[in-house]
Amino acid sequence: MRIWPVALGILLLLALLTWLLLGGGGTKAPAYEMTLKAFDDFALAEASLQRDVVQARAGLLRNYDTLVKSVEAIQDALARLRSYAQTERLNTGPLDRLAAMAAQQEELTERFKSSNALLQNSLSYVGLLSTGPMFGAEDSRLAPATGAIAAALLNLRRDTSADAVNALKERIDRFAAQAPSLGPDAEAARALLAHARLLHDLLPAIDATLKTILDLPSQPALQDTRALFARHQAIVEAKVQRSRLWLYLVSVLLLALLANLGLLLRGRALALARRAVFEHVIAQSSTRLINCPPAKAGARLHQVLGELGRAIAFERAYVVLDQVPARVHTWCADGASYSAGWPDQVLALSAQLGATGPDIITVPDVEALPSGNLKNALSAAGVRGWVCVPLIQQDCVRGIMGFDTFDAVRPGWDRVFPPPVLRLAGDAVSNSIEREFLERDRARLTTRLERARRMQMIGSLASGIAHNFNNIIAAILGFSEMVEPLLTPGTKLALHVDEIRRAAERGRDLVDNILTFGRRRDARIRPVQVRTLFEESASMLHASLPAEIKLIIEDVAADVTVSGEPAQLQQIILNLCTNAAQAMQGSGCIRVTAEQRDVPAFLSLSHDELTPGRYVCLAVKDTGRGFDESVAQRLFEPFFTTRLAGTGLGLATVREIVRDHEGAMNVQSQPEHGSRFEVWLPATRAGGTGVAGAAMLPLGHGETVLVVESEQERLLRDEEMLAALGYEPVGFQRLADALAACSSTPGRFDIILVSHPSHTQGGLYLARTLHEIAPRQPLILATGSTIDISVDALAEAGISEVLPRPLSSTELAAALARWRKNAD
Repeated sequence: MRIWPVALGILLLLALLTWLLLGGGGTKAPAYEMTLKAFDDFALAEASLQRDVVQARAGLLRNYDTLVKSVEAIQDALARLRSYAQTERLNTGPLDRLAAMAAQQEELTERFKSSNALLQNSLSYVGLLSTGPMFGAEDSRLAPATGAIAAALLNLRRDTSADAVNALKERIDRFAAQAPSLGPDAEAARALLAHARLLHDLLPAIDATLKTILDLPSQPALQDTRALFARHQAIVEAKVQRSRLWLYLVSVLLLALLANLGLLLRGRALALARRAVFEHVIAQSSTRLINCPPAKAGARLHQVLGELGRAIAFERAYVVLDQVPARVHTWCADGASYSAGWPDQVLALSAQLGATGPDIITVPDVEALPSGNLKNALSAAGVRGWVCVPLIQQDCVRGIMGFDTFDAVRPGWDRVFPPPVLRLAGDAVSNSIEREFLERDRARLTTRLERARRMQMIGSLASGIAHNFNNIIAAILGFSEMVEPLLTPGTKLALHVDEIRRAAERGRDLVDNILTFGRRRDARIRPVQVRTLFEESASMLHASLPAEIKLIIEDVAADVTVSGEPAQLQQIILNLCTNAAQAMQGSGCIRVTAEQRDVPAFLSLSHDELTPGRYVCLAVKDTGRGFDESVAQRLFEPFFTTRLAGTGLGLATVREIVRDHEGAMNVQSQPEHGSRFEVWLPATRAGGTGVAGAAMLPLGHGETVLVVESEQERLLRDEEMLAALGYEPVGFQRLADALAACSSTPGRFDIILVSHPSHTQGGLYLARTLHEIAPRQPLILATGSTIDISVDALAEAGISEVLPRPLSSTELAAALARWRKNAD
């Protein structure tokens, strides 16, 4: 028997006891006594009201405060009675009738108060007039009639019968007949006559109201309400007696359940002790497996399986790993053995039972299973009770740890060895097995690391060679750009110089690529026509692709332009087409297209996302073998490749270049259906992408430029370039000379050009030092790379613009022109 039903029963009994205690702890006598007091208060207030009404009618009560208090006392008593009735959910019919009578009584009282006030006023006025000199004097002609009215009124106050009313009316009519002949006293006579007539109407009405108030039958309703409350109190008393009896019976039952709970807790304590022993075995096994060398993992795992099997009293324990071929580790107790084919079938059987996740499968009794392959396989293996623990590694089931017993599993076994505890044992074994996989991964990563180090060494070597070539190319470019304006356009010599300059520019792009391979550096971003990019790439691809592969480059509109570095954009197309050719393994077709598209909202692609804007989509589609989703997920990882001869750097380089150009990648592919690689780059306005001649460059007007260059050859070349652009250069090789010139005449120089080969921090130091002496002069820094420098550091050094080395007359002229425009 489980503990929680007993504990739940005890809690329910405790709740019942509490309810019975609350129900039988008292008879609600105080509340009932307050209710009886409310009845008394109602009767007393009603009697006081009737008494005060009679006194007011007799003229003995000069104010109505006592009437108001009596009415409020009646309403307060009714409110208390109604509150008790609502609390106890009683029938409010008698109380409603009593309240209706009280409301009628209150209404009559208000009517009486108004009428009685008029009555007393009119009586006072009639008494005042009847005794005045106009009507009360002996020589007054109306004295008899006035006296008759006063006598009739006095009689009517005592007796409001019809005879008394008629007598007053007759005397009022007689007085009214004599009043018009009074002359000056006629006004007073009419007033007396009006009050007499008012009293004639009021006295009978007030007495009728008073009689109604006194005759209201409130006592029957009051008695009915009192009887209702008394019956309810009797029922409550009887209920309390029954509650006390039930309270005793439930207490006895609770005592029995508590005794049973004690026995269950004792059994649970024993089970917890067995579980603690098992957990201790798991802890020891984990320690042994952790400290075990990989070479002894199999023997140590056999020992651990034996300890776990004995701890849970099972005869056989084993681990089956999902490998090809399957890897099996087994243990069995003395006298036990495995049948043929067991436990090799465990993985298939566990899959039938749904062991594809972390859930543990327990079969307490194989005989209770329905007929089928599972029952037949377990019975053939001699298994009666079976426990299957999936071994999870990286959220995947990598194997099964199983336990067999030749008898049915005892009831309550899952409470002693619950699934979380068994999961701990499975994790200990799984972690031991995972260590072997990690060792393999470590060896593989070591190989990749050595390969990466070799690539790093090659990159460093390439960067060093590229820097030396950079100086040579700078000289070729500088001198060719300076000699170009001196030649007649279109002549053979001018064409040769132009070809020299173009070859130097291609060499400079090659140096940039080598520097990009060895170390990241700033690219030369400018508008690039996609049509020109395709034309230049086509000649290289036709020469490098196999003859069996057909290359189709669709025509592109002239206004389709992107902003980027031409050599890197060309590298994207070359890498994608080369990758497509390698995927086809022989003959096939590669189609290269480009189109301009507007993206109105955020667009999610296969490997990136696009923000709204205008883009140029470059697509390379092939008819190769394609690939599945698992390959697509790792497609752009460095060193990942599906070819034995591949380096795994082509597509990784493509993605890095695309990201540097603020673009995105989208890949579509299916096995045996080819692939489509899309490169989305931000579009820019169409413009000239060729190199402008010196005659078209913006020229200066003799502005003085301070040039700091440590090598004399480059200093002379830079000075000649500035002079050809219309500026007056003043060059210095030593920083001290440049500082002295700035300090002596700070206003002599219009702009400062600091040229430094590659060490960016050195160029920063030169610029910062000059900026401190001449803070108003703008600074231009020419350097090989700015990857190791931040924008804040450039601003702190006073640098307004950065140009790449070697200096180009086009870029230098544009930078100086921007400075002159800002200065104007």
